Amino acid sequence: MNLRTLFCTLLVGASAMLSAQERVCHTMGNLDRLLNEHEQLHEQMEQIEAFTRTFETTPQLRNGNVVTIPVVVNVIYKTGAQNISDAQIQSQIDVLNADFRRTNGDADNTWSQAADTEIEFCLASVDPDGNATNGIRRKSTNKPSWQANDAMKGNQGLTPWDPSSYLNIWVCNLSGGLLGYAQFPGGPASTDGVVCDYAYFGTIGTATFPFDEGRTCTHEVGHYLNLRHIWGDGGCSVDDFVGDTPLSDGPNYGCAIGHVSCGSVDMVQNYMDYTDDGCMNLYTDGQAIRMHALFAPGGFRYSLTQSAACGDTPTPTCTDGIQNGDETGVDCGGSCAPCATPTCDDGIQNGDETGVDCGGADCPACPATCNDGIQNGNETGVDCGGPDCSPCSTGTCDVPAGTNAVSIKRKQATLTWDAVGGAVSYTVQFRVAGSAAWTSEATTTETSITASSLNNNSTYEWQVRSNCNGDASAFSPICSFTAGDSNSSSCAGERVVLAEVRAYPNPADASVRIEVLLGGDTPVSLQVADAFGRLVMEQELVDGAFVDLDVSDLDAGIYLVRATNGLTEDVIRLVVE
Repeated sequence: MNLRTLFCTLLVGASAMLSAQERVCHTMGNLDRLLNEHEQLHEQMEQIEAFTRTFETTPQLRNGNVVTIPVVVNVIYKTGAQNISDAQIQSQIDVLNADFRRTNGDADNTWSQAADTEIEFCLASVDPDGNATNGIRRKSTNKPSWQANDAMKGNQGLTPWDPSSYLNIWVCNLSGGLLGYAQFPGGPASTDGVVCDYAYFGTIGTATFPFDEGRTCTHEVGHYLNLRHIWGDGGCSVDDFVGDTPLSDGPNYGCAIGHVSCGSVDMVQNYMDYTDDGCMNLYTDGQAIRMHALFAPGGFRYSLTQSAACGDTPTPTCTDGIQNGDETGVDCGGSCAPCATPTCDDGIQNGDETGVDCGGADCPACPATCNDGIQNGNETGVDCGGPDCSPCSTGTCDVPAGTNAVSIKRKQATLTWDAVGGAVSYTVQFRVAGSAAWTSEATTTETSITASSLNNNSTYEWQVRSNCNGDASAFSPICSFTAGDSNSSSCAGERVVLAEVRAYPNPADASVRIEVLLGGDTPVSLQVADAFGRLVMEQELVDGAFVDLDVSDLDAGIYLVRATNGLTEDVIRLVVE
């Protein structure tokens, strides 16, 4: 029923779950930043809420029309893998249309309030200058990844097309494990839209399990259309402003169907929860009405209903700079002048070239770059082999070492191990301690996986193996841990213990010193979150065991200070007066 860090997992066994990555949605963090930067935003959002309440309680304002939103996808990439294909982009548009119109193949009748929202999406066919477009823009950059600070929407990336006529979606490599974030209605026009990581966009290509069914974008577009997380980003007393979604005390992970909180069954299948892509399948009538309030005359996104960006495509010409009509090249061939014979110096990839002005029968071989994320040139593997790159690993498929369970909480823990040379993935087996057989198995390309939906004080066992090309190692020795006991891991591998975190003075009103007692010299990440789990400060301690924080700008209240070295953590309560 609302918005916090978006974590999802893969079902493993009867109750516990494994996930190769914790899904992170940063929409609420983005909102906090914008509220701090733009004084008028709070008032603007209050006005939108007042308009929405009037729309919801006045049925005659609803016209029953289907709304079609023109979309422009802005792809910002450094590697070939990040430069996702047109087909992958179209697969995401297809998912949005299926999910919002409730024609998705996994729709069921579990919840009677599940609804066709009567909202559709189309890749724009007309650009802001009136020219033909396929609704996809691309930009190569030297920036390896992007933070959730909207930098990809500026000159380093791609500035948006007019948000009053287009839904801008940016696809790039997001840092920090983020899958995506959105801007709620009312924010600045220069940053309006949705951002998705390239590995969790669409259903083909780079789309990565368990977030490979396009539901990250469905979720974020829900925020763009003024939906909150289904748990309201709070406990049972906090709502998501929608009457037909049951109250919940927090997000659900994996696919915990039947989970009960706040005296009712949680709607874990809702797109605005934190469940895996394969578990989500519905919006409700109430959510549909809330979204449509934006499209009524006077609504914040009413102008999208007047956009002609998905109208008739302009008549192709031989001077519009794109290949269209019956052209066989850009402004050439077909009804236009014949295309020139491909050459090795015309600045485009044509003929039998395998790159721009390189490769093929007539041009020089394309060089291997060794860092573009694809196999090309003389490489014998991805960015390895050949005369220019480092040799590809041909070592044996070793058993992973350094196995350890870290960040052990009452309901989840992270299982980690060291990378193995030559391994392309890792398979983890998991079970309740004492079980005769392994109850679940998951494969990941990462060197960690998250076990979720654990039972507090229950002990679990796990092991991991390496998967190499055509070979696999034996499983590692069995490790164990007890949910809720942060020091219970019995796995091999040195652990640097995070002994204690202290804050003084506490309560504080201007400045507070955070002291970390740590065995070893491992860097410590320090995070401060408010009572709703929203991150308000973050800092890394590299040298020294303490840091002084300025809390004078924080509202009075209770905050949680979390310190972690990646292996263990400690959390304390800080009171700001």
